[in-house]
Amino acid sequence: MSENAAAGAQVEDAYRVLLRRSLLVGGIAALVCVVVAAVLRGLDGALSAGLGALLVLVFFGARLLVMRRTARSNPQMVLVAALGVYTVKIVLLGLAMVFLSRLSWVVGPALGLSVIVCAVCWLAAEMRAFVKLRVPVFAASTPAASAPAADARRDGGS
Repeated sequence: MSENAAAGAQVEDAYRVLLRRSLLVGGIAALVCVVVAAVLRGLDGALSAGLGALLVLVFFGARLLVMRRTARSNPQMVLVAALGVYTVKIVLLGLAMVFLSRLSWVVGPALGLSVIVCAVCWLAAEMRAFVKLRVPVFAASTPAASAPAADARRDGGS
């Protein structure tokens, strides 16, 4: 297996771990939000909180799934995929907010707080998992590429 293929496989595995851990924490946060909203606002509050949590879990999960699928692609393709997913998410979120604001049963504070809590918990779990994974950002340098740097250090250069 070539170095690029091995690195791509490692990144794919990293995205799988990020998704699994973030979904677990995000799911727990969603459950807490739904229970609290049900106690405070009844069934409509619970449904609203569940809908907000679902939006976060689907939108954040879609990003990691797309990034995992493009992990072995060239960097330009990864950037295009990331920007494409971001653009689609923003448009769909705007449409969802316009649609949801017209529904009489949606409890705005429950929906909004659920989105905020689930997003913060998801991102915290994702950052923690990313730090723990210790995925190398740069490929190891070749001996020929590192020789000039070693010569410069020996000669007193920076």
